[in-house]
Amino acid sequence: MNILSILLTFHKKSLNFFSMTDGATAGNAIQKALIQDWKEAIRINSEILKSDKKNIDALNRLGFAYLQTGNLAHAKKCFNQVLSIDQYNQIAEKNLKKLTVTRKRNHVVDAPHSLLSPLIFLEEPGKTKIINCINVAPSKILASIMSGQEVYLKPKKYCIEIRDNDDTYLAALPDDISFKLIKYIAGGNIYQANVKSIGKNSLTVFLRELSRSKKFASQPSFTQSGGFIPLARSELVAVEKPDVSATGEEDIEEEEKI
Repeated sequence: MNILSILLTFHKKSLNFFSMTDGATAGNAIQKALIQDWKEAIRINSEILKSDKKNIDALNRLGFAYLQTGNLAHAKKCFNQVLSIDQYNQIAEKNLKKLTVTRKRNHVVDAPHSLLSPLIFLEEPGKTKIINCINVAPSKILASIMSGQEVYLKPKKYCIEIRDNDDTYLAALPDDISFKLIKYIAGGNIYQANVKSIGKNSLTVFLRELSRSKKFASQPSFTQSGGFIPLARSELVAVEKPDVSATGEEDIEEEEKI
């Protein structure tokens, strides 16, 4: 090997090194998706695919990023590439189904933040609670959800799981919250859950009680852990007495003893 060949080889290796240290890693791609920086997610995953064209995870991430920016043609191409490598890949299959529905409705995917109502995280004493989930799914699954997205409670025997609209497992509620809500849901209470924040290994959800059954009419779903939410002046006029009703936890314990 002559000196020119050696220099060219070294140059290529140097370029590969700097491209990878400049953010073209799976970890950085996932992080950009978690914070919904889709432009950077597209750039990083595209860089990864330049050196590894059959990287299924990168193709799925790139397709999802294109989907979020409304570039349906590029998204479809990525997911089809995945299926040409792994014909049973569930992520690609599910996202292609989403693309089909999107095309039938003849609309482009909206920017994530434009879908959020400013009232979605409005707190109500006794009716809402912010929960840090446990047993969180891998970050590559969390990267496919967005802040504000509605997720669903799935009661099990001893816990309540959090799942997306494709029934993909995301996380679980802590044991104390699960224990209480399993009983309330079985009794007829209805709840809504939305993603509050997403981290690489964390998921926080915002729970809201939508309706309360007659059985638990006087029992708030959640207790406040200190602090208060100030009311508007117009609301203060309408309130004659502070709400000093029991939290219901004692009632639950008494019922269980009986």
